[in-house]
Amino acid sequence: MKKIILILSAALMLTACNGLFKTEASAMAADSDSIVLNDDEFIEEVEGGEPVSWALSAYEKELMNIDDLPESAVLQERLGSLLLYVNAEAAPDEDNPEGTYSVWVASEERVIVAKVLTTNPTAAASWDKMTGKDASGVEVPMNLIAAASSARFASEDGCKIIVEGCPDSRNIWTYLIDLEKRTAIQLPSTEGVQDIDMEQGEIIAASYGYYDEGGRYTVNKAYSLDGKFIRQTSDPEPE
Repeated sequence: MKKIILILSAALMLTACNGLFKTEASAMAADSDSIVLNDDEFIEEVEGGEPVSWALSAYEKELMNIDDLPESAVLQERLGSLLLYVNAEAAPDEDNPEGTYSVWVASEERVIVAKVLTTNPTAAASWDKMTGKDASGVEVPMNLIAAASSARFASEDGCKIIVEGCPDSRNIWTYLIDLEKRTAIQLPSTEGVQDIDMEQGEIIAASYGYYDEGGRYTVNKAYSLDGKFIRQTSDPEPE
C-alpha cells in the first residue's frame, strides 16, 4: 500500500508565504512517489528516474521542528489559508508592563505551524535613529522586538506582518516583520497603525507631536512595505 506523507515544500516557502502555508500547495500528498525526509534535505524518489533532492535552510528546519501552536494562542487575523496568532507568554509586571508575547503563523489545517518571534522586554526603542518628520523605519534584530501584544497581516501574500504593543506605557511600538527574510523594522510611529492598503503596499501609521506654542497633535503618515517614509496623509489634528 502506498504511503501518503505530508511535507513542506522548500521551493514554495522561498517564493510565496501564502502559498507556503496553503494546505493544497505546500502540504503535498504523494500517492505515486515515495517521499522521505531526513535532517538535511527532502529526497523525492521519482518513479523511473533518479532521486531528486534539495537542501533546507536553517529557517526551514526550524519551521518543521517547531512545537504545536499553544492552546492559549489568540487568533488575530486570517488571510486566505494563513492564520496569525499571538500568545501571552508572561503576564505584565512592574519590570515588564507589556508582558511577554510570542507570535505564530499557521496553516488553516495546522499542517504547518511556525513561531515567528518572542518579545524581549529588555529591548530598547530606536527613536534616536528615526528623528525628523520624514524619517523612515530602522532595522532591528529579531530577538530585540519589545512588543507584540497584537498582530496583523501587512501584505497580500502574507509574507509581511505588523506587530505592536506599548512596553513603555506611553508609546505604541510598531514593527514590520518580513517572514521570508526573517528581518524586522521598527517604524517611527508612536500611536500605531491606522490602516493598511495592501493593494498599494502602504502602511498608514499615526504619531504625535507638539506645537511650538504648546499642546499635542496627531498626524498620519504612509510607509512602504520596506518601512520607508512615503508621505504625510493628514494634517496635524489637535488632541
